[in-house]
Parts: sequence; C-alpha cells; structure tokens
Amino acid sequence: MVFIICLAALVAAASANNFGQNIALNRPTGSSSVFVNGVPPITANSNLAVDGNFNSDFFGGSCFSSADVATDPNPFWFVDLGSRVFVSGLTLTNRGDCCADRLSGLTVEVFEFNPTTSSETPEFCSTVIGGVALGQTVSLSCSPMVTGRYVRIRKPSATAPLTICEVVVSGGNIKPKFNGVNPTNVALNRPARASSQFTFAAANLVASPGLAVDGNFDSQFVTGRSCFSSTTGDLTPTFYIDLGAYYYISSVTVTNRGDCCAERLRNIDVGILVKDPFKFLEFPHLCGSITGNVAAGANFTVNCFYPAVGRFIKIQKTSMVDSNDLLTLCEVQVSGRSASHSEVTHKFVDDDVQRAVVENNAGLTNVDIGHVNGAFDFGFNGK
Repeated sequence: MVFIICLAALVAAASANNFGQNIALNRPTGSSSVFVNGVPPITANSNLAVDGNFNSDFFGGSCFSSADVATDPNPFWFVDLGSRVFVSGLTLTNRGDCCADRLSGLTVEVFEFNPTTSSETPEFCSTVIGGVALGQTVSLSCSPMVTGRYVRIRKPSATAPLTICEVVVSGGNIKPKFNGVNPTNVALNRPARASSQFTFAAANLVASPGLAVDGNFDSQFVTGRSCFSSTTGDLTPTFYIDLGAYYYISSVTVTNRGDCCAERLRNIDVGILVKDPFKFLEFPHLCGSITGNVAAGANFTVNCFYPAVGRFIKIQKTSMVDSNDLLTLCEVQVSGRSASHSEVTHKFVDDDVQRAVVENNAGLTNVDIGHVNGAFDFGFNGK
C-alpha cells in the first residue's frame, strides 16, 4: 500500500512537471565532428537530431552523422537541456536508407556541465549494443532516473560513423508546490557553524561561518572580508546553517570565491537535516552535489533532487585533492518556505538514526538507538 501511494505521488508530480514530453526538442547541440560530403552534397549537423523531423532518409537532410572514423574514431553527440533536470529515458531513430549497424556500440551519459570541457564523471543512463532495424526507433530507460543538464551519446572505438536521425529525451523538473508562496532565502543572517575556520593573520582576517550568510556577495576573499573558509588540515570540511524553523527546501545556491582558487568548489554534497547534527545522529537527505567547474565569483544553484522538509543545511566536501583544497563559500542562499505542521509531523524519520549508524559504523546498541530516536523534539514554537 505504501509503495502504491508513493508511486501515485511520483506520477502526479511528474505529470505536473512535463515528464514524458520531449525536453530536447530544438535545444542546443554539439558533436565531436560533422559529416560534410556526399552526392548530393550534405552537411549532417548535430542540431538535425533534435529538429522534430523523424525522416530517416539520410539524404532527406534531417539526420546527424559524425565524420569518417579515420578522422573521428571516438565520435559523440550531445544536447544541452538548458538546466539541471531529471532524465528518465530517451529514444533514438535509426537511419532508414542504409547502414543500420551504425546505431550500435553506444553509451548514453548525463553531465551537469558541458561534456567537451568537464572533467566530471558522468551519470550512466543506458547503452545500445546493436540490432536496431533500418528506420526504426529504439527506446532506452535510465533506471534509476539520473539528473543533469547535458545528455551525451558516445561511440568509443568506432568502426563506422555515429548516425542518428532523431533524439527524444524524456524527463523534466520535479518542483515543490508552494501554494502560491514564492520561496525566499531563509538562510540570511541565520546561525552558522563549521568544522573549522581559516585565519589569515597577516590581513587580520578570520573567515568565520557567519560570513557566508551575511547577505554580502563580495567574492574577493581578502579585500571583501565576506567569505567563509575551512582551514588547512581539516580533512572533512563541513559547513552548517540552522534555519531556526522547519522549511520546505527546494534549492541551495552558493557563491564561489572570485579572486582565486575557483576549483575548490568541487566534490561537495549539500544535505538537509531535521535534527541538530551536533546533538543527534541523522542520515541527511541529499539535496544535490557540486562536482566542479564553477567559475570564479559565480553562483551555482543546487536544485534538490527531491525537495524536503528540514531545519539544518549541511554542506560538506566528500573528497580533497590536497591539503589546500579547502571548503570556501562566499555566500549561501537557501530557497524555501515555512513547512506546515502536517509536513513536519508526517515526515518519515523513524529510520534516520539506524541509517546513520550503518553509514558511520558508530556501533550503537539498540538501547542507544531507541534513546536517540525518543529524544527527538520537533519544537514547533506555535507554528
């Protein structure tokens, strides 16, 4: 029964946010190469694969193809969906006049950043091994759904060009219903804590956590004096915000340092907690991640995979390149609205502690677990 209810809720959310529609139609595209030649002459540009024309006759002028493998032995094609979204699957229409075997040996991946410049590890969606008939359409499912902005189709170690006559991508945004209330920055001037803070004695600067929620977006670390940073030697730098009440949170936006060291904003998880992390064990609800390539001084918004109710925001580096790979945040904004009494009380938290114990190998006894769960106090303050 619980599964049926959850499935119905997901279907309702998907229907409200255009799931199943083609979110790739007429979006910007790119490719490793483009075939230019033939009789009659033709240029098989990458945008032809998302023009809405399913004509599978290559010389009809609506199919993409990479160049000959002698020129491009590892061809790929990608589409920019415009923003970070859920990708549930896609369909590929094969060439119909000849060369059906070219739609084979494919890997479909999803990136947050442009795959031609990104060093991130993409999320895997699906593969096409072979067996697609002339002019036929093959349906691929990303199971589970993945998130990102760019969908890339690559054909490594190709023996023939990559040819696609049409690509349809299914997916969309899952957005919370705010009942007509626009979400606002609920983190402004709220209490903030961190696992460590950087002190720059020569400039008489303490990069304390509160600087990241002061409303000052100056990204110059020294002269602006409004950025938080962890210190050298902190191997798991972590930043927390206490929002002071329970909110329905949809996204978290961070401002990167602008004078140097932009690459530090990478390998970061953004989580949402109901309980005070300094008092209780709780498995955070993952809002999303930052993998890297955020420009100096730029804002980056992490749209939560699934919006969630919580009071505390946790931003943590999951890995470090070296001891100077600090967690630096010049401003953090949290987008949300006040959670209702029912949204908080109906939140499923019964297994939070048990999951945290397993995750952290804490080794608590069953008695300890029961005590911690029993100590949970919502503290509504009349809300």
